[in-house]
Amino acid sequence: VCPIVKADEFQAGLATRRAVYIPFPQAVPSAYLIKMDECLGHNPIACGKCLEACDKKCINFDDQDRVEEIAVGSIIVATGMDVYDPTALDEYGYTRYENVITSLEFERLISAGGPTQGHFIRPSDRQRPRRIAFVQCVGSRTAQSENNPDGRRGNPYCSNICCMNTVKDSLLLLDHYPDTEISVYYLDIRAFGKGFEDLYMRSRAAGVRYLRGLPGEVVQDPASGNVKVWAENTTTGQLTEREYDMLILSLGAVPRQETEAIRQLLTLSRTGDGFLMEAHPKLKPVDTPTKGVYIAGCVESPKDIKDSVTQASAAAARAGILLNTDKIKVEAITAVV
Repeated sequence: VCPIVKADEFQAGLATRRAVYIPFPQAVPSAYLIKMDECLGHNPIACGKCLEACDKKCINFDDQDRVEEIAVGSIIVATGMDVYDPTALDEYGYTRYENVITSLEFERLISAGGPTQGHFIRPSDRQRPRRIAFVQCVGSRTAQSENNPDGRRGNPYCSNICCMNTVKDSLLLLDHYPDTEISVYYLDIRAFGKGFEDLYMRSRAAGVRYLRGLPGEVVQDPASGNVKVWAENTTTGQLTEREYDMLILSLGAVPRQETEAIRQLLTLSRTGDGFLMEAHPKLKPVDTPTKGVYIAGCVESPKDIKDSVTQASAAAARAGILLNTDKIKVEAITAVV
C-alpha cells in the first residue's frame, strides 16, 4: 500500500521498491523496515497507509532515537567494501550507453531472484544478447600518468576478485545460453587460487575469447543498440574493431566511505589504499593496534567469499565468541597465516 516508489539498491537500480520493504530475499531477520527519509507518514502523518495495513500494529511513528550503552568485551569490524563507480572512465560510455552495464548489474540480470527472473536481456530492447564482451580492471591497476596525474580515474592496486568473477560469469552465461559469443579484454589474468587456473582454462576450452589489451574507445550504434569496441591487442600489436550486443565492465573494489567514521571512532589505522590495517600481516592478521578490536573480510582488503569466511572465523576466535575457543583459535589462525 506504500505509495513511494524508489530504485531498489539490492537490484542495482534495475527494479523498484517501496519505502516499506524487505532489503533482500535472504534478510535476517526477514522483516520489513521503513526508510524514514523517504516515508510520508511521520510528523505530521501525511499518509499512514502502512499503519492501517499492518495487522500486528508494529509501526510506531512516535518512537524516537535513543542512545543505549552496552558493555562488550570485543568488537569485530566487518563493514565490507564497495565497487568502483565507472562513470569517471567516460571512454567506456557507462550511463551514456544503455547496453554498457557493470558486473554487479550483470549479476542481478542473470540471477533467478533478479528483476528479470534470470532471463538475461539487454536494457535497450529487452532482447537476449548473443555477442558479449567483458572489460577487466575497471577502476583497478590504474597508475598515475600524464592523462591521469592524480590517479582519480582508478586505483593502483589489484582488486583480487575481478578476474575469477568474469571467468565464473562467462561459464554461467555459456551454461544458460551455449550459443553466446564471449570476449574478455584484459591486462593479465590473475588466477592464483587453488583450482582457479583450471577454471580459467575451462572457460577458454568452452570458447571464451581472451584479448590482451583494454578498449580505448567504445561507441554505441543508435539504430541497433550494438556496441563497437576499439582496442589494441598488445599480444599481436594490432588494432581491433569488434561489435557486440552488450559490454560488461568488471568493477574493482574500493573501501566503503561509511567505514571512515568507525575507523576514527575506534582509533584504527588504514593503509594507503584506504582499507583498514591489521596489526601484523602474518602474526596478527585479524588484530588491530587497538586492543579488543578485530577486523574481518573486505574491510581489510579485497577478497573472495572463501577468504572472507576464513578471516571471519579467525576474528571470531580471537574475540573469544566461539565455543571451544582454544581449539578453534589455533585452527582458524593457522588457516589464515
